[in-house]
Amino acid sequence: MVGHARYDYSGESAIVTGSTKGIGRGIAEGLADAGANVVVNARTEEDVTRVAADLDERSEGDVIGVTADMGEPDEIEALVQTAIDEFGEIDLLVNNAAVWPREESLVEGSLEDWDFAMDVNVRAQYYASKLVAAHMIEEGIEGSIVNHTSQTGDRRTGRRGLYGISKSSINGLTWRMAHELAEHGIRMNAISTDLTETHQVHYEAEMAAEDDPDRTKEDVLREWGEARPIGRIGQPEDLANAVMYLASDKAAYVVGTILRVSGGGNLE
Repeated sequence: MVGHARYDYSGESAIVTGSTKGIGRGIAEGLADAGANVVVNARTEEDVTRVAADLDERSEGDVIGVTADMGEPDEIEALVQTAIDEFGEIDLLVNNAAVWPREESLVEGSLEDWDFAMDVNVRAQYYASKLVAAHMIEEGIEGSIVNHTSQTGDRRTGRRGLYGISKSSINGLTWRMAHELAEHGIRMNAISTDLTETHQVHYEAEMAAEDDPDRTKEDVLREWGEARPIGRIGQPEDLANAVMYLASDKAAYVVGTILRVSGGGNLE
């Protein structure tokens, strides 16, 4: 690998939504290891408490947990205010929390499926960004906001209709809000994922293996990884590195960009 990078987030404070497992936890771990103060978030108090304690032990900064359902605006407000009260300011918001709609078909799906996807995957990212941006502007903080989108948001066809629509919406949110915030020195960007090793991907691989008794879940995961141009499945650490780059001074001139961290999967 050409070049080596290290990140120092000492003294910086970050909120990472949906950060007790998978990509979100990987991002929270990366920031904690880089010395940041981090707010860990999820809907389940037990998970939040456990992960926050684990990360606090390994970080030179402070890590706290705030239980909040990102589908509920009042809980988003409480999350942001707790972070401000605890750390004094917010320098970085990572909008990672997302849900997979119960129904993939746009014809068979219900309005409840639509609301479920849009409330968490789109409205929450907008509202958290709005609240944090207002705080940054008021306090004169030239901070960073990183949204989490997906290659499904680029696709014009294929499965995952409601999920894909929600991610297309995040692409639009990133472009338009980034333009508004830039004059305040606040940089909004996004990371776009393809196939990353998470609980959801393991579940899908297990379902695929059940349809073929000659393959195990591990076989399916290996095959999916080999199908990517770079030859492997993404890891949460890959996304953490992307977030830390986008939020760092090395990306000071990067605004409104969707960074595709996909091993080339977005090219297909």
